[in-house]
Amino acid sequence: MAALDYLKDRGLTARRTGMRIRVSPLSKLTDEVRRYVKRNRLALIAELVANDGVERRCHWQVIRAGKPLCIMLGEPLSRDEALSEVRWRWPDADLP
Repeated sequence: MAALDYLKDRGLTARRTGMRIRVSPLSKLTDEVRRYVKRNRLALIAELVANDGVERRCHWQVIRAGKPLCIMLGEPLSRDEALSEVRWRWPDADLP
């Protein structure tokens, strides 16, 4: 948990809101920490979701009309989050 340890060493905590990172307390947030969070956002998200009991993946196979349509690649998403993204484009699509 190296990314979170960096924040903890500075007296900060982090939580995930969707795909955003919220760091507190704001009184301890410096420009250096802001740059760190921006550069390490995906690592922080991965560490924050690692123990929440929900499977997240960076790739999901999209199925439409019973046949593979494509592979969706991106940031770690739960099945429900990925399905919501897929159905925005293809309302009749599904994920395995």
